[in-house]
Amino acid sequence: MNDIDQIVDKLKKDNFVIIKNFFDRNVLSKIKTEIKILKETEMHKRDKHYIKVKDKLILSSMHNIHLYSAYYKNLILDSKLREIVKLRYGSTSQRIFNSSLFAKPKNVGLSTKIHQDNAFFNLNNAEALTCWVAIDKSDKDNGGLFYYKGSSKLGLFNHIPEGNLGASMTIKKTEKFKNAIKKFKKIFIDVCPGDCVIHDALVVHGSKSNISYKNRRAFNFSIASKDKINNKKLKLYKNKLKKFLDNNK
Repeated sequence: MNDIDQIVDKLKKDNFVIIKNFFDRNVLSKIKTEIKILKETEMHKRDKHYIKVKDKLILSSMHNIHLYSAYYKNLILDSKLREIVKLRYGSTSQRIFNSSLFAKPKNVGLSTKIHQDNAFFNLNNAEALTCWVAIDKSDKDNGGLFYYKGSSKLGLFNHIPEGNLGASMTIKKTEKFKNAIKKFKKIFIDVCPGDCVIHDALVVHGSKSNISYKNRRAFNFSIASKDKINNKKLKLYKNKLKKFLDNNK
């Protein structure tokens, strides 16, 4: 699916869309090279997380990577996602946020609990799209993404700080949520390297742990419209996050 109008129509209906070959092999190769550099780059402790396996630390995720990589920053600024955001919401912002690598290593890759991105973004109208790009083949067997198709219409649910570092918010599973979400079909995503999934900021989604023998690396970035941040909600989120991080020191 390459026609931008079709992409936007699909986003409005399902709240996510798969685009094959979003990045070609040459770009993907450059991205892999940049990731190797970033793995050796000193980052703020909030931006690089590891899984401890016996006495060995294995990279789990890296965040805010546009702050450490000019290449990655320019990749985001020049991406087709900006054009899609503008058509979907009527405007686009120059602000870059939510740029991450999820290493999801074989055998020990962590799950991402179900959530909605606007619990992290705290935008007034949730007008943002995220582009999630597969570096390795990703499917149900190695911890691929899943979405509750069309679930954005439910609005933003209450989130609590729980999960792994770098993906630390999850929907509070009240009876109201359980009854609401079961009406929406759960779709597991099967994509190849260079494919991407674009989703909006309210669709309910997550991923399983990776206990397979295959790595499941992916990176993402988000672009918003000129929608403003709700400072009250942002403050509440930061307070929740601080308590979570304090408990995981």
